[in-house]
Amino acid sequence: MGGAYYVGELHHSRAGYGLIADADGGRAVNSDAPEIAISSDVLRKWQRIVDLLANIMHVPSAVVCKIEPPDYTHYTVISSSNSTGNPFPVDQIFSMDIGTFCETVIKSREPLLVANGLENDQWKSAPEMRVGMVSYLGFPVFWPDGRVFGTICVLDNKTNRYSDMYQELLSHCRDVLQGDLQTLARLGSELEEQKAHLSELFARVPEAIVLADRDCRIVRVNPEFTKIFGYTAEEAIGRRLQDLIAPDELQEEVESVMYRMVPTGGVFAVETVRRHKNGMPVPVSLLCVPVSSLGSGDTGYVIYRDMTETKRLQDEQRRYQEIQLELAHANRIATIGQLSASITHELNQPLTGILTNCSTGLRMLTDDSPNLDGAREAIRRTMRDANRASEVILRLRTLYSKREVTAELVDLNETTREVIALSLGELQKGQVIVRTEFADDLPLVIGDRVQLQQVVLNLLLNALDAMIGVNDRPRQLVVKTHRQEGDCVGVSVQDSGVGFEPHTVDKLFEAFYTTKQDGMGMGLSVSRSIIESHHGRLWAVPHDGAGATFSFSIPCRTNTNIQ
Repeated sequence: MGGAYYVGELHHSRAGYGLIADADGGRAVNSDAPEIAISSDVLRKWQRIVDLLANIMHVPSAVVCKIEPPDYTHYTVISSSNSTGNPFPVDQIFSMDIGTFCETVIKSREPLLVANGLENDQWKSAPEMRVGMVSYLGFPVFWPDGRVFGTICVLDNKTNRYSDMYQELLSHCRDVLQGDLQTLARLGSELEEQKAHLSELFARVPEAIVLADRDCRIVRVNPEFTKIFGYTAEEAIGRRLQDLIAPDELQEEVESVMYRMVPTGGVFAVETVRRHKNGMPVPVSLLCVPVSSLGSGDTGYVIYRDMTETKRLQDEQRRYQEIQLELAHANRIATIGQLSASITHELNQPLTGILTNCSTGLRMLTDDSPNLDGAREAIRRTMRDANRASEVILRLRTLYSKREVTAELVDLNETTREVIALSLGELQKGQVIVRTEFADDLPLVIGDRVQLQQVVLNLLLNALDAMIGVNDRPRQLVVKTHRQEGDCVGVSVQDSGVGFEPHTVDKLFEAFYTTKQDGMGMGLSVSRSIIESHHGRLWAVPHDGAGATFSFSIPCRTNTNIQ
C-alpha cells in the first residue's frame, strides 16, 4: 500500500484537460507563449487556500509550485502554508532533474499519491525525505492552453494515504487555481491586444510622439518624429529634447514644459517652434500628457503636430485678406472719385448759374435806377438753378436707397448666425469676444433676406470699428434676437467701443455723416432705409459707460408688404 503510484483512477478527468504528452513519453510540453505575471491579489487568495488545506487535512505543508520559463529547468514555491513544521518557504527553487515529487507530477502531467516514500526504493533518495516529508499528494495545474503551470500539493511527515475526500478537496482547489489562471490568461490576452493596438496607433498616428523622462531625456519616439524632425529613433533615444530639437533661444522653454507637466499631472497644449535636424525651424503645436512609470509619475508624452502647412495657409489667407482689403479700399476710393466727379459735374452748372444770377440781380438793384423787372427775372433764374441742384441731390439719394426686393420667409436667428459666421475672421482679427443670445421659437418674418443680412453686417462692422482702438477693456460684442411688443421681432448689437454723444444720435443715420477717417457715412443711412422698407425702425442708444447698442425691429405679420 505504501508504494509510489499515480492516482489516475481517481478524478482522472480533471488531470489534464484531455491534452497529449510529448514524444518523450510523458514530459510536460511547454510553448513559447508569453509569460503572464501572477498578481498579488491572486497570490493572497492562493495563500489562503494552502493555509486552509494544511489546517483541514492536518498536514505540516501545503504548497503551490510554478515551473519557470523560459527554459523550464526549475520550479519555484510561490505559495506555502503558514503551518508548523513546513520546511518549504516561499521562493525556494528546485531543479527539474533531482527527482522530487512535484517534478514527477509536472513531467507526467498526472496526479501523484505517495503514502510513505520510505517504503519504496524509488523515493528513498527524494529531496523531500531529507526534510522529513515522507508522504505526498499532488495535482498538476494547467494554463488554459494546456501548458503545465506547476503543482498544488500537500506533504506529511508521517504515513498518510489521504482519503477520497481529501483527494477531492485538493482536486477542487486545483480547479480554483486553474480558474484563476484562465482569468489571468484572458486578461493577459486582452492586455496584449490593447498593447498591439497602442503600438499600431503609436506607429501610425500622424503626429510626432516622444516619451520623455523628468530630465527631458527621450525614452521612445514614433516614426512620425523622424519625418518631422529628421532624427532616427537611434539618434534620438537618450538625448535631451532641448539639445536635440529646441532652438537655442527656446532651451529653457523645453525644461519649463516638462517641469510644468510632471509635478502637476496636468494636460496642456502650447504653440511654439522647434528645430529640424537640418537646422530649419519647424512651427509646432505640442500637447503634453503626463503618465505614470511604475507608479513614479515621472514620465510624459509630448505630441508634436507640424504646423508648417497650417501656418503657410494662414499666411496665404492673411495675404488674401489684405489684398481684399486693399481692393475694397481702392473700390471705395474709386467710388468716391466717381461720385465726386458726378456731383461736381451735375452741380457745377446750376451753382454757376445761381452765382451769376445773384450777381446780376444785385447789380440791377444797386444801380442808380434799379431795374426791378430784371432783378425779378434774375431771382427766378436763381430759383430754377436751385431746383436743378436739388434734383441732383435727389437722384443721389435714390442711387443709394431703394431697389427691387424679394419677399420671403426669413428666420432672423439663422440670418444673424450666418452673418456672424461670415464676419468671424474680421472679429477675431480685431480680438473681439462675441456672445450671442438668440430667443427660442422666434417667429419668421417676411422680408428680403439679403437686405436684412446687409443691415446686420453693417451693424457688426460698425461695432467692430467702434472697438478697434479700445485697449483698456475687453472688446465685447453681444448680439441678441428677441420678440417685442406689437408682434415684432428685434435684433440688437451691443458693443464696448467708444460710443457716441447722445446729441449726435440723429446725425448717425444721415447720409454722408461719419466719424471714421475713411468712412463714406452711408452704412447706417442705407440700413435705416432697408428697415423702414420692411415697416420697421432702426435706432441707437449710448451706454452710461462704454459702448452703444444699435437695434432694429420689424413686424412679423404675414401680410407685410415690403416697399
